[in-house]
Amino acid sequence: MSFALRFGWAAPVCGMLLLGSACDRKAEKPLAVASASASAFKPAAPVASGLPGANDRISKAVNPDNKPAYAGPTGVVRGLITATGDVAPVATAHLKQIKGDCPEAREIYGHVFREGMLRSLADVLVAVTGYQGYVPAKEPKQVVAARGCAFSTRTVALTFGQTLEIVSKDREAYVPNLLGSRMKAQLLALPGGVGSTVYPPEPGHYLLTDDIKLFMMADVFVVNYSTYDVTGLDGKYEIAGIPVGKARISALLPATGAVVERDIEIKADTPLELALELPFDAKAAEARRLAALASASASAAASAAPPLPSGVPKH
Repeated sequence: MSFALRFGWAAPVCGMLLLGSACDRKAEKPLAVASASASAFKPAAPVASGLPGANDRISKAVNPDNKPAYAGPTGVVRGLITATGDVAPVATAHLKQIKGDCPEAREIYGHVFREGMLRSLADVLVAVTGYQGYVPAKEPKQVVAARGCAFSTRTVALTFGQTLEIVSKDREAYVPNLLGSRMKAQLLALPGGVGSTVYPPEPGHYLLTDDIKLFMMADVFVVNYSTYDVTGLDGKYEIAGIPVGKARISALLPATGAVVERDIEIKADTPLELALELPFDAKAAEARRLAALASASASAAASAAPPLPSGVPKH
């Protein structure tokens, strides 16, 4: 269940835009696959290796054709994402859950979505797919800060194989939990200590929360590619290392389900500047709210990772 579903605003995201591969996913697979065929498999290129004992399975998911890592010319797409239509309503139900001295939490979770100056949009997942070639993830993990009873972002994107580390940046301890995953965090995120790591076991749409501060949450999208970015309050994104040629860019705001997609062409010598707008209609969102909550209640008992939003491309 996403932030927006849990607090009454989201439309279901399966089938919408950026992630790919999970809407028809079956039961969760074990991380390690012990068989003669698996042991004979030799990945042609590196993968993010944060998950223990799963490199072969990860490689088959993120690089199904077992291609070598792309080494040709690459380009960049960057730009600004802004909101159009109605402004973000106050998240009244969510604010009621926030107790004590938690100013960051009230700021980050106080509205249905976050806007910056001149309607710049935060927490938008932007992805480029459809190009030719395999581009591996560069790091085995990504880090999210926890401060003032809030995560530093409401949207997280990972390449399958990466883990997510939550680090306390104040005097509080945090107990992160990745809903949709059966693998629990190894440690508490303690002040001044090491972070706590969660392990998404397969591509999909998860919810990062905290077992003590239940109002803390972020949508986590685990995808089969590495060419993505998530916007901050300035609404800016930049995706580099994209193989030249035709591709497709997609942007998703999980809190509302708004999606925009464009066909693009990546060139090695000229960064592509592309501004995108995501609309919001408060009346239409309210009309979807009851249906979304009913759907979420019906599927709340499912133990597998929730399906990926259908705007998230596979490759």
